Amino acid sequence: MIKVVKLIFIMAEDNNNTNTNNDKEDDQEQRFLRMFSKQLADALKAKDEEEEAERERLKAGSSKKSTAALANKDDTKEWTRLHTAYIELCHDDPIVTGGNGDCRRLAKAIIPKQKSSKSKSRLLSPKAAAAKTNTNKLALSSRLVEGILQATSRAEARAISSSSATKTTQSSNNDENTANTTPQEETESMFSPTITTSEGYAELAFAIFIEGPYRCLQKADNLQTTSNFLGTFQPPPTIDTSCAQNDKVLSAEEKARLVDEATANLVSGMEKMSTMDSNDATEKQQSNAKGDDASSSSSEFFHNSKMPTTQLDNNDDNDSMQEIFAEESDPDDYDFGPSCTSDVQTIFGQKDDDDDLTFNPLQLSKPSATNQTWEGARKAIYHLLSSASYGKLALGSISSRTWSEGDISEVLADLAFMLLLENKDQVGTTVAASDSLLTQAASISTEEDIVALWDRPLFLLRDRALDKNHGHDALPSYLQLLNALLSNSDEDQNVMSILSSPLKSQTEDSTILPPATTVGLSSLASLCSSKEMTDASSGEMSGASVWSVCPRDEVRKTIMSSLYSLASIVESVRPKKSVIGKANEEQSENSTWIRTAVCIISIIEYITNLQARFDYQPLFEGSGSSRSTTLSESDAKEVSESGLFCELLSLYTTTRPRNETSSSSEDNPNADDVVRMQLLRTLFSLSAQSPELLGRYAVRVPEFINEVHSTTFMEKNLIDGILWTSIGSSLIENKSVATASSKPRLKLRANSKLNAKISSIETTSLAERSLSGFETLCTRSTKALEDMKQLVQRTESLTDEQQKEYNTCKDELSSIKRFSNCLSNCPSATNIWLDSLKNKEESSSKAREYIANLKSTLASLPSFSDEELNTSHPGHKKDDDDNRKGSEVNVNEDESEKKSQSLVQIRKEYGAAVASVRSSVKVISLALDSKEDSSGLTVKCPSSFDASSKTD
Repeated sequence: MIKVVKLIFIMAEDNNNTNTNNDKEDDQEQRFLRMFSKQLADALKAKDEEEEAERERLKAGSSKKSTAALANKDDTKEWTRLHTAYIELCHDDPIVTGGNGDCRRLAKAIIPKQKSSKSKSRLLSPKAAAAKTNTNKLALSSRLVEGILQATSRAEARAISSSSATKTTQSSNNDENTANTTPQEETESMFSPTITTSEGYAELAFAIFIEGPYRCLQKADNLQTTSNFLGTFQPPPTIDTSCAQNDKVLSAEEKARLVDEATANLVSGMEKMSTMDSNDATEKQQSNAKGDDASSSSSEFFHNSKMPTTQLDNNDDNDSMQEIFAEESDPDDYDFGPSCTSDVQTIFGQKDDDDDLTFNPLQLSKPSATNQTWEGARKAIYHLLSSASYGKLALGSISSRTWSEGDISEVLADLAFMLLLENKDQVGTTVAASDSLLTQAASISTEEDIVALWDRPLFLLRDRALDKNHGHDALPSYLQLLNALLSNSDEDQNVMSILSSPLKSQTEDSTILPPATTVGLSSLASLCSSKEMTDASSGEMSGASVWSVCPRDEVRKTIMSSLYSLASIVESVRPKKSVIGKANEEQSENSTWIRTAVCIISIIEYITNLQARFDYQPLFEGSGSSRSTTLSESDAKEVSESGLFCELLSLYTTTRPRNETSSSSEDNPNADDVVRMQLLRTLFSLSAQSPELLGRYAVRVPEFINEVHSTTFMEKNLIDGILWTSIGSSLIENKSVATASSKPRLKLRANSKLNAKISSIETTSLAERSLSGFETLCTRSTKALEDMKQLVQRTESLTDEQQKEYNTCKDELSSIKRFSNCLSNCPSATNIWLDSLKNKEESSSKAREYIANLKSTLASLPSFSDEELNTSHPGHKKDDDDNRKGSEVNVNEDESEKKSQSLVQIRKEYGAAVASVRSSVKVISLALDSKEDSSGLTVKCPSSFDASSKTD
């Protein structure tokens, strides 16, 4: 039993051991499986990575091969298209069938490259490499240039006709048609989607006539670059003036000989014709006689009469049929006449073995021997630049996007600036020899000087800036160029103008501006007075595209940023005293300051919107423009800080005649006096719009204020004297503000003395002088109206003295017109004048009394109706009958009719002048009746004598 139990126990232990061993084996197996799975996964992953790398390597190799193949194909195709476009442009009336893309590629291939391009790929096939080499060898030729000019002229003609039709049918949408396509492009696109539009021709023309010469001038000392660009192009020959004169002398003798020969030939020809006619008549009579004798039938008659003609016709037909059917027969059997020699051999010195060799782009692009010399290259570049214009190259057809992406404005601005700077360096210099395009040799005439063509790119950029159809997209670049020209100056010249040496010759003029500065100043002044920059639409965005700008804002911004440059310019041209203190006695002969002042006045009028020199009329067109674009306080501060206002005051005082005898008379004023008066009125517009800053500065200048506040000045310049005494009284004598401590005092040096003629003691105040001037104005106007009334009521025509008196009266009435315009268009001037009246007791009531007297005079004036004026109405039966009767009168009646017509014209002018005075009186009355706190008038005076209301 015990053994059995032991056996059972042993068996149980064996089972336990067996189970334990089995568990261990299972764990080991699981561990092995996990390790094996991990190694297998790593191996598979590594294999996948190797396969992926191999695929990438194979893919990269295949892509390189395909890319190289595509590159070879693209290069070959591009050369084929360039070759076709080049040949198409060499024909008359050319049309490029490849579209605008071919024109752009051809332009890119022709213009000189900025950097030498090397082939980056070594997988180019020989055919593709040859095509790429040929593309880089393309250059100009005379046929290509002529063809491009024909294409652009055709495009410009289409643009003009399309624009005129568009204005007629769609005038209401004229301002909104600023898209990137032009009407002629839409017309051409209807026929073929790939046809070249005007924009493509214009881009190609710009590349050849502007950008190509610009790239050559950037490397002006590299003749190879220029000759590679010019190719075989040769400008047309110019006619020498001396030879032309000899030709004219010879042509007179030749003409007489040719006339004699033509007369003799004409006489002999007429004799032969008469002989032939007589022979024909004789033969006809004989044939008719034979016909009558032989037979009386009509068939025989027609048969006999038509036989000669039929024989002749058959002979002619045989001759013509030989030519018509010569092509169908063997060419060797027909004689086509002498063979015509090809012009290829004449031009290139080779035989014309191939028909296409005449228009071979590679042959036409080879640099000629003439273009490999400085003289030939210079003449060719000069001809290309001189032929460039905005209309001739059809640059108006280029869209704003293309213009911006092609950097056309930058190219034009840089080219103009480059030529102007070179022109400045060549002033007064002579060079015996030349080794550059920009250096003028002594043997070259100034008519072929490339530097003298600075106006071509400048005017191209200006015309684009003024083009409203493209939203004035080039205006910022043009203004940036002008600002750069204004800031550019000659340092040595400025130093000499500021510190004039007494040892310097008096004949030398040290106040001449550099050419670049002069061009920038005159161009900016012309732009400020142009219609495109002053019309009603200039104050708004000129288009909806991203390149459109507001012209008025852009110009105003440029003027404010160039104030310091303008101040420096005025300072450099201002007549100065030498170190010893003697004034320049020949200052009147110096016209530099006159031209500069005229330009500065135009620029200032743009920021003040007040043409003070022209009767105080607003500059900008449109309702309400005179009150919305005046000089602000911040702008006035910039004008003061830049020193421009101070320099203008100094210019006015230093240009005053030193003696009274040198001053011109009132009937014949000289240029100095006219420009000084315009400058004075411009200074008043600045002072009136900023009285607290600029006005107070002006009344503190001793020489200036003593002149404009004097009684002598008031007598000669009534309106200007009233305005300046008013602003002086408002700022100095204002009782509500000024006190004894705040009243400005004139501080002078201890040994300084004022001019005795100017500093004469005035016994009256500024307010009294202002009121006295206004009284004189009303009195003169009343007297002028009375005198004109007596003149126009005459039944006879005016004599010469009476006509002169009549014109004097009109000039007197224009004074009150100018005064009312100043009050109406400059609200601050109204406040200044009213403040001056408050500084003197009962001044306002007296001013109203003067105006009342003028009103009563206006009420008593006669009014002429249309019947009294005998106004004719063409087209009416009665007036037409009267005109027919008038053509039958004698000479005395014609003279009386002319006299009556002159009297009628005078009465019409009188009526317009009276109506203008009525409106001026109304404006002044409203100003006197306005409240003290009024900010200005709300009624504007009519701008001209055209206001003919008689019930006003």
